[in-house]
Amino acid sequence: MEEHGITVKTVTIPSLINIAIKHGVSAEELLYQVGINAETVSDPDSVISLEQLDALYEATARVTKNDAFGLYIGALARFDSLNLIGSLIATAPTIRVALDQYHRFRELQHPFMDFRLEETSTETSIIYAPVNPTPVMMKPIYSEMFLSAILKIATSLTEKGIALRRVQVLHSEPSYSSIYRKLFGENIEYNQKCSALVVNSDLLDKPLLGSFPPLFDSLQKQAEKLLNQLQSHRSIEKQVTSYLYQNMGRKVVSMQDVAGKLDVTSRTLQRRLKKEDTSYVALREQVRFELAQRYLEDSHLTMDKIANRLGFSEPTNFYHAFKRWTSISPGEYRKRHNQQSLHTQQSLKA
Repeated sequence: MEEHGITVKTVTIPSLINIAIKHGVSAEELLYQVGINAETVSDPDSVISLEQLDALYEATARVTKNDAFGLYIGALARFDSLNLIGSLIATAPTIRVALDQYHRFRELQHPFMDFRLEETSTETSIIYAPVNPTPVMMKPIYSEMFLSAILKIATSLTEKGIALRRVQVLHSEPSYSSIYRKLFGENIEYNQKCSALVVNSDLLDKPLLGSFPPLFDSLQKQAEKLLNQLQSHRSIEKQVTSYLYQNMGRKVVSMQDVAGKLDVTSRTLQRRLKKEDTSYVALREQVRFELAQRYLEDSHLTMDKIANRLGFSEPTNFYHAFKRWTSISPGEYRKRHNQQSLHTQQSLKA
């Protein structure tokens, strides 16, 4: 069964095929293993399921006998391999704007891969935060791919590279920790609540080498057009859910905001959702619940902050909503999650 029906473009497949060929495995054999046909690979508009992509990564990792395959793939990343999005990022004025553009248009490249920023006056964490934190997306390979790719691309776009304060890793220290040190330096913290690159906050506003405002503005318009075309072919339910996932937690989102984004009135939005046997309130609650689970599993966030991110006017409203969803309080959910995580870590060390 596909996790949340996520599909991805086939743009990454050729590079994985090339890696397999270098290790003596033909393209035909690799694709056969994961049930992807040649026609799919050759069609630039075709998509595959997240499960097929995951199987492809695993098959290529087996071929290469590389336990650190996620770090390896990420370190190969180049902004020019991201097509339009890569050019948009490269011509942005600052790293902050480049990150914002990736988040805004990620559906054109990697719809399953996303992040969030947590900033203080001195440091900022660029946190791996997949849109749907499913078991597949929480595998180490994906967070490792994200961390090494962000570092590689950001370094290539800045004059003096990226100085990391430290790197946080959700998972326990792997057998290939020497590769982590080679890529990120010595200051690596394992068994954390999230996977993140931690940098000085002022770094985000440093100018990029390729900053070119006229071209950036033109590329941004192209990306907007493509994104609108992509979203217009989706059901209203998926469009609303996608918008909520992208924006809830970053700002207060109302039904009017969503309707405006879809260029319809609130009444029309409600009517079209009703035709799909759902409602704005139901979709909002679904996204709130899934994001609430994610935020509670990050112990750095207070209950007040979580309630605010999810658009609740008072923490008590969040408390009652979460208890309605799960029959337990947010605090009890966090406690059980932490106990389970500790038990898992102890089992791995045993």
